[in-house]
Amino acid sequence: MNSRLPSGPSRYLVRPLPGSTGFLSRIFLATRKGDPRRYLLKVGSDIPAPREWGRVLRVFDRELAAYRLLAPIQGKLSPRLFTGTSTDRGSQGLLLLEEIRGAKNRDQLQGLGGSELSAAARGIARIHARFWKAPSLLHNPDLPKHHYMRAHEIRRTLPKFFRWANLSNKDRNLFRNLPRQVDAALTRLKKGPITLVHGDFRSDNIFFGKTFVKFIDWALAFRGAGAFDLARLAGGSPRRPLKLLQHVELFKIWHAELLRRGVRNYSLHQAWQDYRDAVLLTLTIPVTNAPTLAKFSARGRKLAKLITKRFLFAAKELGVFDNASRERTSQSSIRVNAKPSRSQTTLSP
Repeated sequence: MNSRLPSGPSRYLVRPLPGSTGFLSRIFLATRKGDPRRYLLKVGSDIPAPREWGRVLRVFDRELAAYRLLAPIQGKLSPRLFTGTSTDRGSQGLLLLEEIRGAKNRDQLQGLGGSELSAAARGIARIHARFWKAPSLLHNPDLPKHHYMRAHEIRRTLPKFFRWANLSNKDRNLFRNLPRQVDAALTRLKKGPITLVHGDFRSDNIFFGKTFVKFIDWALAFRGAGAFDLARLAGGSPRRPLKLLQHVELFKIWHAELLRRGVRNYSLHQAWQDYRDAVLLTLTIPVTNAPTLAKFSARGRKLAKLITKRFLFAAKELGVFDNASRERTSQSSIRVNAKPSRSQTTLSP
């Protein structure tokens, strides 16, 4: 690691951080005698089901790989990692991270306002631009390629989702057609440029300071289309669901930042198509994860229902489902290339 711990005793006093127990990990506040700094210690879950899930996803392998790539940024846009290890096929590990001071995150159940969505979109675009087609990503064994959560498992997980979800007949039919459309979207995205993707880009994992934004929890990081992060943010974390033109505005903020940071040969049209495919893929998140998530806790049940509702709304708003939506798709493309009035596209406060 580029960041070094100051010399001194190696023993730490650790205590649980209130409200910091995640689905796949636990966070402790760590201090040590003679060191004015405070640290965060992240370890794996001690519950069997999340541990097995972590093993399947290799969460600590992926998070360590991401932090090693992010090390040259020196704490900008993500916390510094001082030391870390992974074991038990990635389901367990230890990460010693800097504490983020002077910033707060928002519970995903509460959601983000317009200025927060914009700041997050610009920030993640800076990371996407930095690793755009980066050689360091080409042969990184710990970062899977085009692993959009568990989208590729949708055929296997759809029956369980149907038993859990309370869907109308119309929405159930939309989900029945999803496996074929997911296959097509994955095929298209594999032809496009890759970058470092956070993978779990939602309000719980975004810290907002007065002059900065930082992203935590890179346990689901992968190599793939950066538009997936934007789609997760826009579909899963707004305080109020975004309308089509608000999606367009947030998308254009992200794309403009990519170009400003040096990305070339990535047209607005291609980026918009990637974004629409990514919005479709986010709809697989409740299919593959919501029934299990709902079993973890009361908050998990609320979140499972909420993300199902939010991602479905976003997919409908962008018209990503089938051939019947082609007319609306055409209208979407026209609106992206046009310059809507500010009053039409202002994000929700």
